[in-house]
Amino acid sequence: MTDPPNVRWPRRFEPGPEHILVRARELVAYGWCQGADAHDQDGEPVPPWSEKARQWSLLGALVAAVDLPSEPGSLTLGPLRRALGALADIIEEPLLAAWNDDPRRTQEEVVRTLEAAQLVCANWEDE
Repeated sequence: MTDPPNVRWPRRFEPGPEHILVRARELVAYGWCQGADAHDQDGEPVPPWSEKARQWSLLGALVAAVDLPSEPGSLTLGPLRRALGALADIIEEPLLAAWNDDPRRTQEEVVRTLEAAQLVCANWEDE
């Protein structure tokens, strides 16, 4: 099995909202989980930013996709807010964890949702 995407990413990255969603999509496409932000290869919960993570929930993938400083300001939180806003245009459930953990949810659906949110961001850029 190949290394997960987060292990290959550059260490410091200032992503825009589309890039956050692209990274989150890469993670979920690699491995998806429910019931925790992330799981290791044995299915045990780990922090989503851990190099041991091998599966991510939607929220865990977003957290792992953003390289925030220890005390983020509005400049660094803005792209994350916009990425979440794009997801809010797609997902009606206000709690991402509840949406992700719905027993009927599939990995493919989460990936498609992240792709749709990327398009929302791209449309905002065109306006």
